[in-house]
Amino acid sequence: MDRERVIACVGLGEAEVAHLRLLLRSCASELAAPWRIGGEDGADLLVVDVRDFAGEMAQARARCSGVRYAVFSDVPLPEAELVLQRPLQRANVIDLLNRISSGLAQRLGRAGPVDDVRMQDLGIGMAEPRAAPADATVAPALDDLLRLQREADSQSLAALHIKPEAPPKVWASREVMLEQTAPRPLREYLSGPLLRGPVRFALEGAMPLVLDPKHRLAYIVGGLQAAEPYVRARWRLCDWVQLRSSELAQAREAGVALPYAHLGWLDVLLHAGGHLARHLDPKATYRLTEPAHAEPGYGWVYRIASVMLQPLRLHEIAAASGAKMSDVFDVVNAYDAIGLIESRLSSPVASESSGRSWFKRRR
Repeated sequence: MDRERVIACVGLGEAEVAHLRLLLRSCASELAAPWRIGGEDGADLLVVDVRDFAGEMAQARARCSGVRYAVFSDVPLPEAELVLQRPLQRANVIDLLNRISSGLAQRLGRAGPVDDVRMQDLGIGMAEPRAAPADATVAPALDDLLRLQREADSQSLAALHIKPEAPPKVWASREVMLEQTAPRPLREYLSGPLLRGPVRFALEGAMPLVLDPKHRLAYIVGGLQAAEPYVRARWRLCDWVQLRSSELAQAREAGVALPYAHLGWLDVLLHAGGHLARHLDPKATYRLTEPAHAEPGYGWVYRIASVMLQPLRLHEIAAASGAKMSDVFDVVNAYDAIGLIESRLSSPVASESSGRSWFKRRR
């Protein structure tokens, strides 16, 4: 009976690993050799999700150490030698594992004959032999041949008192580790190139926040007010969870769509601290370039913004809206951050800050 082989999963979710374990049990009778889920050390096959940082690093280690790996993906990967389809399918799992067990897994996309004599000795790149008679001795599989070769090499080295060199380990650079683990405010994820695809993050006690960098939209159940905890918090880049297209579609249906500019507006509103921004002149007049929308939970903001459709000085805005000067400062700062404030001094020359984005000024 063939020895039991081990699959290590790196970067996959718990539900996906559990699904694969179930498939291994249910299709055990159809597999050429027994397989089980295990740890990365000594594994016969790594299944890596390269969208996850841990999976990407495991792929790099496997390449350096020569461990066979399959990329877990929902899209075709012509450059990958082995691909395990997402979502998991019984037929694909059986086919992949049996190819590996029988030693017939070949690199996809490689053209031309195999010139390496050692590979020809193993039968790779040559025509498949005819089926042996039922009573003929079955030839050993590729994995068994390689294992026997490694054992022979180890015995030869031991006889010569030579210690075999361990394969080099690949470690993440300090810059990569800092980028992944440094706590950051929401504004950095909105304005920088840190996120390469749709992601989700959930603070304890808050509704999950989904960001779609391609369309510069956020989705959250409860709208802008539900996003306040995320504007006040800081978290790591590695805390984000990458989303598939189907998961992003679900977030669009369930949550309220918020343009990135709305979150930038909220960030300034909550962090202004009741002080007018330094680049704004307290003696200038201020006017909103377009009417404000009444956001649920921000009625006090709407009362201030509704009187700013004509140029007014700061104290005139406070008097007309019945608001405190500190609240007026916060609202003016917030709308200026997204370029919706026109400010003028007594002369007709507009303030230098008019129309400039808060994100650009922060860079």
